[in-house]
Amino acid sequence: MISRITRRLLTAPALRRGISSDSSRIQSAHQVFAGLTKNRPVYRITDPVEVIREPSVFYQGLLRGISLAKHRIVLSSLYLGSDESELVSALDRALAANQGLCVDILLDCLRGTRSDSRNQSSATLLAPLVRKYGDKRVRIAMYHTPALNGISKRLWPQRYNETFGLQHIKAYVFDDELIVSGANLSREYFTNRQDRYIKIGSRGLALYFEELVRSIASFSFRLDNNGLLAMPVGVPDPSLDPREFVTVANAVMTGFLSRAQAENTISSGDVDEADTLAIPTVQMSQLGITQDEEHMREFFHITDAFARLHGCRNLMASAYFNFSDFHKRNVLRSSSRWDLLVASPRANGFFTASGISRYIPDMYSIIEHEFLKSSGGRPDIAVEEYYRDGWTFHGKGVWCYLDQKLPQLTMIGSPNYGYRSIYCDLETQITLIPGTAGSLQNDLHQEALSLLSHSEMVSEASLKKRIRGSPLWLYGLKPFILKKM
Repeated sequence: MISRITRRLLTAPALRRGISSDSSRIQSAHQVFAGLTKNRPVYRITDPVEVIREPSVFYQGLLRGISLAKHRIVLSSLYLGSDESELVSALDRALAANQGLCVDILLDCLRGTRSDSRNQSSATLLAPLVRKYGDKRVRIAMYHTPALNGISKRLWPQRYNETFGLQHIKAYVFDDELIVSGANLSREYFTNRQDRYIKIGSRGLALYFEELVRSIASFSFRLDNNGLLAMPVGVPDPSLDPREFVTVANAVMTGFLSRAQAENTISSGDVDEADTLAIPTVQMSQLGITQDEEHMREFFHITDAFARLHGCRNLMASAYFNFSDFHKRNVLRSSSRWDLLVASPRANGFFTASGISRYIPDMYSIIEHEFLKSSGGRPDIAVEEYYRDGWTFHGKGVWCYLDQKLPQLTMIGSPNYGYRSIYCDLETQITLIPGTAGSLQNDLHQEALSLLSHSEMVSEASLKKRIRGSPLWLYGLKPFILKKM
């Protein structure tokens, strides 16, 4: 059955104020979104861009990339699942076969050192590679948030201490090929946890993410030949001297972003409508870096202004209905049509959790209900919930349709567009503006339709019925959930 939102994406938007939809009178997407290219690195993509839809294909793409890489492999993830011996074995074979190959892996320190029931972690799984090939060829970095320090560091237990801030960037580089995603390197993300994945062939973007990871690694813990973690010489420990750490990290990241922008600028006169443009942005609010937040603010402004004249519709997906006040405010104020896609309670990763965590899906339903109530019943704002039997949903990103039936922009990466994405975690996403050459626009549209084919629209009334009977203490936890989950 085709959902109502799917039908809306299959048809052109109702134009506002009777303005004609004649595309000859409307600027191209490159012109409309020119403001997004200012003060940011921009890459012209000439090779075909592949939109991957299934987690199993994503996993095979990782294995293929590792096996074919000759010069560099860069893996950035929240963590590496402690059961992912096949990935580690693939890295081992690639390093043995190619003496010029170097591997850079960036994980979160708190999550990457959390042990399972067998006392295994990301760190213990990767340590043998460092011992075998040395820390010049295998560089394992683990970022630690400066927000968890002092007595808090000693008192907060594993898992809960991760709410202070994480390394959340998901990007996978193999020589001159990049897979950008929101998926972690863990079994469920390779089988039945739906996310988004786009493969881009671009030496420029590959080098950008390699330098981004190495920049973060320069102020992160390093895994040495003995399997121990230590900060680089001269860099303060974020848990002991957070202020000085932030000063050092901010200087590194400011320098990296300035170089990336200076070396990868494209003037509007150099852009052809057939060109696909890629704009990477970074958010590290705890380190004083707010590039992606500024980028999203400009996007909201552009689409709102366009919608007032021509009509515009956007689809925004997140693993959780926990959008920040910044995102909700801009959606509610917008003249655009907005469709929000999130996990249904049964497709939420916390649905089968134990303890207090099992109430988190109920909390998201409460937040959904409050949002739809605040929209005042606007017909151009809708919420759709993803459900696929036996699957969970972790997809995130934006599809912008402007005035046409195919998307003219997408954003893909690690942010869930929540409070944490803006204020706590290290995040990055890529904005793609498809050119007229090739099939990327249609591929992105089919990706959106595929996700929506497993979704159902919810209403304020249906959510009110769902949350009826929720324990009162759950409402008291809402401020914590909004800022920490």
